Parts: sequence; structure tokens; C-alpha cells
Amino acid sequence: MKTIVTELRTEAVYSKDGERRFLLRKSWDSNLPKIAVILLCAGSAGTVELDMTTQLVLNNASRLGFGSVVILNLFATTNDHTLKKSTGVDRENLEVIIQECAEAEKIVFAPGTGKTKNKLFAEVQEQTLRALLPYGDKLYCLVDEKGGSRGLHPLSPRVRCWTLAQCLISDFIDIPNEETMAKKKGKSKPSNKQTEE
Repeated sequence: MKTIVTELRTEAVYSKDGERRFLLRKSWDSNLPKIAVILLCAGSAGTVELDMTTQLVLNNASRLGFGSVVILNLFATTNDHTLKKSTGVDRENLEVIIQECAEAEKIVFAPGTGKTKNKLFAEVQEQTLRALLPYGDKLYCLVDEKGGSRGLHPLSPRVRCWTLAQCLISDFIDIPNEETMAKKKGKSKPSNKQTEE
């Protein structure tokens, strides 16, 4: 008989009025690397309850060998999937994203593709990705089994079991210098084998 005990520590950081969630961190092994995941908007998950997105992120981070995951969002307003409560770039949220991404070994950019024609989404995505240029070498996306469909959200059935592929910030916004430099170096190929369920 073998008993395994794992302690899962959760940290959630909210605005004073509780209307915005800046981060949700799940930690279980401090000896393993950290991963940051940037999604669209903060959901209903808190320190105890898990929504489907958080459960998928946690399970896949563990399967890929990480010891903690921090969930960040382009939009900190909770349960604002239509972006009606959001007004633009949230400086406080952006500062948290930059700080957490600086400390992570890998950054997964996965806000989904459903809002790409939304002007507010485009503005916030561009500001966020420009702020992450110093960490562009750590940027990854979820990809389907053919290596395509970058930027998918973890709820997409095509990426429920994660395969990560390194991507460029210029895959999402116009950054000519980054693209030129990446071509000289040779664009990275997909990494992390897909884990079977």
C-alpha cells in the first residue's frame, strides 16, 4: 500500500471591490517550474471552487511537469465574457501580468479566437503583448494535433489535452522587428508531447 499526499495551495488576488480578479495561482510542488497562462477574462473560480477552465489548466500544467500555474487574463473583470464591463487597458491588471510572466518559465497565450474582431479585445491584446516583448522567447500557444489553430482557449475541444508550440508575438500583432529576428534565428518547433488521457 502506498499513500501519496499532495498539498494544493491556492492564491487569488482581487481588486478591493471584488469586481476584478488579477490572478489565480495554484501551487503543488515548489521544486518544479512555474507556468503562466493568459486567458480572456476572469471566471468564477476562486480559492476553493474550480470552474471547467481552471480544472483543465491545472490538469494540463501538472501533466506537462510544472509545479505551479498562475492564471492571468487580458480582462480582469469577472465573468465578463461579452466584455461589456471592460473599458480598455487595465493598468493594474497589466502590471500583474508583466510581473507574473517575468517569473514564469513558460507563458501560454490562450485567450481564444472568438473576440479577434472586437476592437476592445484587439486594443488590450496589443497592449499586453507589446508589454511582454521582453519575455517573447517564453511565449507558447495551445495547438491542435496538426500544430495549427494558435491562440485557442483551453475550453476548445481541439486542445483539451495540451500540446504547446512556441509562438511569436508577431503571430498576433504587427511587430516587424521581432519577426525579422525570429526568421534569422529559425522559428521554434512545437514542444512538449501531447499527453494521453
